[in-house]
Amino acid sequence: MRDLAGRSVENSQCWVSPQFELADKYQSTVTGDYCPSLVPLNPSTTPDARTRTNSALNPQSYANRDYRMKSTIMWDYEVCMGLMSKKETGWVPFIYKTWGADVVINGKTLTSYNTDGTNSGYVFRKFVRNYAGEERGDGDFNWPVIRLADVFLMYAEADNKVNGPQAYAIDLVNRVRHRGNLPPLTADKTSSADKFFDAIKQERIVELVGEGQRAFDTRRWREIEKVWCEPGGTGRKLYDTWGAQVAEYYVNQNNLAYERCYIFQIPESERNKNPNLTQNKPFR
Repeated sequence: MRDLAGRSVENSQCWVSPQFELADKYQSTVTGDYCPSLVPLNPSTTPDARTRTNSALNPQSYANRDYRMKSTIMWDYEVCMGLMSKKETGWVPFIYKTWGADVVINGKTLTSYNTDGTNSGYVFRKFVRNYAGEERGDGDFNWPVIRLADVFLMYAEADNKVNGPQAYAIDLVNRVRHRGNLPPLTADKTSSADKFFDAIKQERIVELVGEGQRAFDTRRWREIEKVWCEPGGTGRKLYDTWGAQVAEYYVNQNNLAYERCYIFQIPESERNKNPNLTQNKPFR
């Protein structure tokens, strides 16, 4: 929790926060498909940023979305329980760039959530305690090593690779979607192995976020270049909910950098023990 929560929750440090792109991955509970893309707006230059349709700063933009979104991340004006010295301090609303300030919500004055470590406009709710009695590094939350939903999705992925979309694999994916109150996949989402694979990837993103799976998934799928940027490209820019660029990765990277993402270097200590061992190509 120390990594994921903010100062208002047992003085945690918010070293890890979800990125803006993640919010658009949560589908509609009405249509079962993607919602219109959220629009980042700066409230200091856009007066109606809090009410404009599809604005990332408008709480209504997040209505009728996958239930897993609310249980995973917080956006502006979402609240969590403040905790300090093993005691509850009352509700704290998250408002990006407004840290520890008095704000009036529904006629009540609350102190905003101090999460000054985030630069994305979102913070995690997942793995953040909502009860008192433990410090930031303690508690009874189990860190998932493997979960049933992960097994379902791995099985569907492997079976789809061999057999294409099958009713039993589609049912497993729909069982995971049901956790978010999403309707079953429509026929067009399972009409081919490629389309069903896209649906499986989507579910892995929203179901397993924050559990250390994403980096391994993109490697297994050989999609680092697709997710980030092609070798020699202009890089991948990340923005916050205000539309400001907050990070940039993979600028003008060569092929070697990507090749080293897909295979480990054989440790020299092992090669010293066995002179017959060669070295993996990207590390020669």
